[in-house]
Amino acid sequence: MNTLLFTSEEQLGLETPGKFRHALAQIIDESVADQAIRQRMQLCLSEAVTNLILHAQPKATEISISFASNDSEWWLDILDDSGAWDLAQHHDDNLLFNFTEIESGRGVALLYGQCDKLIYTAGENEQPNQLRLHWSYPKYQKQNTILLVEDNSSLLALYRAYLSQDYHVLTAMNGYQALQQLNDHNIDLVLSDIRMPEMNGLSLRKKINQQNNSKLIPFIFLTAEDNLALQQQANDLGIDDYLLKPVNKTQLLATVQRVLGRTTQVYQQLTQRVDKNIAASLKPSLPETSNGWRLQVASRDTGSGGGDLLLHKDFSSMSQIILTDIMGHDDSAKFFSHAFGGYIHGLLEAMEANKGPASILEQISNCAMNDSLLSQITLTCCSLQLSVDGKVSVATAGHPAPLLISQQCLETVPVTGILPGLLADSQYKSTDICVKQGQRLALFTDGLFDSATDNNSRNELENSINQSLLTTLKLPIKQALQEVMNTFDKLTGSRPLDDAMLILIERCDA
Repeated sequence: MNTLLFTSEEQLGLETPGKFRHALAQIIDESVADQAIRQRMQLCLSEAVTNLILHAQPKATEISISFASNDSEWWLDILDDSGAWDLAQHHDDNLLFNFTEIESGRGVALLYGQCDKLIYTAGENEQPNQLRLHWSYPKYQKQNTILLVEDNSSLLALYRAYLSQDYHVLTAMNGYQALQQLNDHNIDLVLSDIRMPEMNGLSLRKKINQQNNSKLIPFIFLTAEDNLALQQQANDLGIDDYLLKPVNKTQLLATVQRVLGRTTQVYQQLTQRVDKNIAASLKPSLPETSNGWRLQVASRDTGSGGGDLLLHKDFSSMSQIILTDIMGHDDSAKFFSHAFGGYIHGLLEAMEANKGPASILEQISNCAMNDSLLSQITLTCCSLQLSVDGKVSVATAGHPAPLLISQQCLETVPVTGILPGLLADSQYKSTDICVKQGQRLALFTDGLFDSATDNNSRNELENSINQSLLTTLKLPIKQALQEVMNTFDKLTGSRPLDDAMLILIERCDA
């Protein structure tokens, strides 16, 4: 049965993508458990609506979205009254692999890469155009998997019956079969007899202790022998419990639940400790002056995963800055931030001074696509070079463009590029600007404007920060940054919705 979860309609304007994204966020947070899928939905919505604003001819005046689901998938409908442009016609086109300057903003590859199916229907007889994006439900394993090792077939059947209602149970009748099951499946706990033919339980435990991929799996011995020497021998092998037969269902389930619960608790404590250490190591910093430039950075961290990375290196005649936003809000996202931070740090250390911002992004994108670890994350990136003569060269990959701050206005630097890792051999282009005395450049992650709770708050946050960037232009750069972040803090509270970073850059006085 199809269920409509959300619908909204807006007049099309520059603020429309942000309004839709924030309106949809609460619905998908409640309806979609998988963080990665929620992230893909938000990316596709922003990209599709932004492209309607920038590229549709004739331009759209109204746009509506709806979000729905059935028993197997979710889908997002985007309807507009612009001139038709069928993305599906480009599926086998070189556009998916070589983004020309004209088509680069349309994000066809991003949409195909971030949804499971895309269908476009051009409007006829005053009917709107419709873009439908599909995402299939992920296949979750809802139960922990227990490996039950017992040579007595009657007891094996009995214990399996005890456990099967609450757990996924695999079985083996000796140690050799158990080792094969451990190699073939993801096991959460081993429950093993001691006295068995061919390979007994003690030998099985010793073998498991020698294997890096399984030695941390919780292990419970189950035996009929009430022998203190045997029990001590078992304990010396690093087990989690030792149960004497006969064992009833209540006792067995209580022990299994306690051991699995304790393992989860230890994992969470270790994760929190590692996360704290990683967060400290990723704390952004910049020198106050570098090659004729003054630099200041401030950040806000939600503490829930992901993160903003900032890396910097000075050369004799220029300075290189790389700002990266790792997306995600789970336990693994902060780890990936650390891993990618290490990669980019190594890239900067080995980088030659003549390598431009675009070529750096191309190298990062290739890594994000081809590396078995780093290909599991989604990120945006901005690469910036500051020359001693006031010239700035910038390239972006799915990242917000910098803002040039002058006395009269804020100007968005005209630069764009596809998210890293979506396509093989992605190419990027740099934009060169000259920052004059009395001007500033603002470099930021999208959390600076997207950390509000609803559309109205988001508009207020963006307008207030932009106004603060303008009114603080004549203040010393350190004081100006503090004033802008004070504005951010007042409007977002103690816990913003997303990590945010702001870098202000200006030329030193001649």
